Amino acid sequence: MGHTSVTSSRRISPRGSPPNLRRTPPKIRKVLVLREKRAAATEDQIMDDLLLSSKLKRVDSATGSVSPRVCAADALPTTTPAASTALRQTQKAPKTPYVILPASDTFEKFRKTSRVSVDIGGTLIKVVYSSVMDEELPEESLNGHTRKYAYEDGKRVLVNFKKFTDMDRFINFLKEVWTDRKRGDVIHCTGGGSYKYSEIIMKELGVRLQRTDEMRSLIFGVNFLLSTNVDESFTYHHDAIGRNKFQYRPIAADLIYPFLLVNIGTGISILKVDSPTSYERVGGSSMGGGTFMGLGSLLTPAQNFDELLEMANRGDHRNVDKLVCDIYGGAYDELGLKADLIAGSMAKCNRFEETTKKQQHKPEDIAKSLLLMVSNNIGQMAYLYGTRYNLKRIYFGGYFIRQDPITMRTLSFAINYWSKGEIEALYLKHEGYLGAMGSFLDEDGKLDD
Repeated sequence: MGHTSVTSSRRISPRGSPPNLRRTPPKIRKVLVLREKRAAATEDQIMDDLLLSSKLKRVDSATGSVSPRVCAADALPTTTPAASTALRQTQKAPKTPYVILPASDTFEKFRKTSRVSVDIGGTLIKVVYSSVMDEELPEESLNGHTRKYAYEDGKRVLVNFKKFTDMDRFINFLKEVWTDRKRGDVIHCTGGGSYKYSEIIMKELGVRLQRTDEMRSLIFGVNFLLSTNVDESFTYHHDAIGRNKFQYRPIAADLIYPFLLVNIGTGISILKVDSPTSYERVGGSSMGGGTFMGLGSLLTPAQNFDELLEMANRGDHRNVDKLVCDIYGGAYDELGLKADLIAGSMAKCNRFEETTKKQQHKPEDIAKSLLLMVSNNIGQMAYLYGTRYNLKRIYFGGYFIRQDPITMRTLSFAINYWSKGEIEALYLKHEGYLGAMGSFLDEDGKLDD
């Protein structure tokens, strides 16, 4: 049983690239670029305007206390109007998502030398790179404890996050932003593409490549972001209104462990994390984001992941899924099954049954059913592993989620339903960048010359 019903550069890509990274015919290249830009603009707006907003509600994971997140800019002493205006004007930040690194000996080297890391998957290229800001940025606090972000000269080190679906655009972007690179510099790289595209990256950028282990990078990334970035994790509440659907869930560094990490990529990896250095892969599944994209490609006219998600948001799965009420005429009270619970995903698409009228199913309805099917199975599997290891917090990562409301509602519902509210489903603002962030931090990778 499942979810409750809810209404321009030369090409350098090699042969045999993943679907979204392969050579594109010139005639349709401009159309695809424009389509990708529109999708990226919408997604960046969600990331920047909503999840990085300082106005979202905070619910402390340890105490349960609720309060709005307050930036230092809101707590500044009273000044003259002219001084206040000047101060606000200096608080500029990059347009792409970023994290301010704490001022420490560990990160001081990035004030003089840039670092770039990349996680190349089957579809997406996720990049993390450092930059230095002279202007004042909002000082953050971690669970009430002020942290120092500015060095003595006033400079702040940031790590910036950006994604690509095209290898050429990725290469050209780094040529633009990595201005201080010189021959012999190192780019940190993880993911399957770190093998496939190593020669291209080294040749085009004139750098060496340091390959880091994928699982190790993943753990490094999530550990760092949870312990360093204020309000990295959040919960999703479908019945709330507007921004209240998202609530930050900060947690003190000494209370982070243990937890379960469900990383949803092409497939699914489930990791039990006991400490920054102790973790193990306890399970997984082949039915993940790749399943959603693969079946979506076969069953709908969607051309990419974002189109498939948009299609799902417009669909009504009840037209293709069989519900409990379709079988029993209502709820099955003896088993505690509600009438609108999914009994069989896409069961109404069965053409073998004798019916007087063959129904044509809309692609939007199929996409919605497919998204619920995959998400429900991930949620139930995550619950079972959480119960097995007695873990009360489950973090979902990987670029499959994309802060999509249907996906988050389904995962949250599944965890809450099966655990009767005992286990919490949490999401990460930088969910798709965990591997790239971990690779950025890892100093022990294997160097390719």
